[in-house]
Amino acid sequence: MHMDLTLYKTLLEVGKWQNYTKASEKLGYAQSSVTSQIQKLEIEYGVEIFERIDKKMRPTPAGEILLRYAAKILKLYEESKINVAGQTTGSFMIGTHETTLFSYMLPPFLGAFKKCFPNITITINELLENDTFRALKAGECDLGFIVDRELSDPDLLFRKIQEEEFVIVAAPDHPLAMKSSIVPEDLNGSEILMSPSGGRCRKLFETMLRKHNVHYTLTYEINSYETIKKCAMYGLGLCLLPKTTVASETQNGQLAILPLNYPNFKLTVQLCYHAKRQLSVPMKNFIQLMCETIPHEPLFLAQSNIAQPL
Repeated sequence: MHMDLTLYKTLLEVGKWQNYTKASEKLGYAQSSVTSQIQKLEIEYGVEIFERIDKKMRPTPAGEILLRYAAKILKLYEESKINVAGQTTGSFMIGTHETTLFSYMLPPFLGAFKKCFPNITITINELLENDTFRALKAGECDLGFIVDRELSDPDLLFRKIQEEEFVIVAAPDHPLAMKSSIVPEDLNGSEILMSPSGGRCRKLFETMLRKHNVHYTLTYEINSYETIKKCAMYGLGLCLLPKTTVASETQNGQLAILPLNYPNFKLTVQLCYHAKRQLSVPMKNFIQLMCETIPHEPLFLAQSNIAQPL
């Protein structure tokens, strides 16, 4: 049987009044139409739905069961209209290689999103740096969170969220922390902490060090901003980190930002997604909320190839 909700609505009305004439009046149908609809249901289910006993019409045992199902079907239908239109349930996945920075940025507005969409689950999937674009194009994640130069790709849309400043930090008693101003050459001979090779933060740091012919000792390679910070606090070396991630430690005196006179330690925080992807209502609201919370520029469509690494 082709799903016809009208039949179930008619069934419930007849069940309510237990009278074809009364039901037809309430529905605005001819009585013959109401009778015909009930007969269609009886043929489909192969049972008698109503019976007459002592001139009274009442549901049969099978009819009682069908009435309960009809009520559930119509209730689910109404719920589906609300949920499909508003997309108030479901989930989406964000892929990123910058889970630490994202964890610092996310909490301030995630609560506001949850108030509007309490039944939406957000999964944050940690990816290798070069996997975010591949995952977006393959449909393995819905949104990508990246920290890089402003990038472009013909298959992706990018939303600039903010510029993130990177700073060199060290223990407060480090000799360079005592100076009022330093230049890159002052880092000669320093012990330095870095993330593993290939990370954007490390590339940014290494580019500056090479440009100014700075010789240094790589003391530790650590794949965790938090661990790098702890090592720096204990005087194990200098490190370059997003300013957002060291705000608390620099404010309470656990770390010091070196007063380096160097203007290019900035990258762009961006959200991206497939250009042909139909964004759900929650995803659109998530992007809008994030961009309203943090200064941003308008949506832009990439026109050229992906920018090459620094």
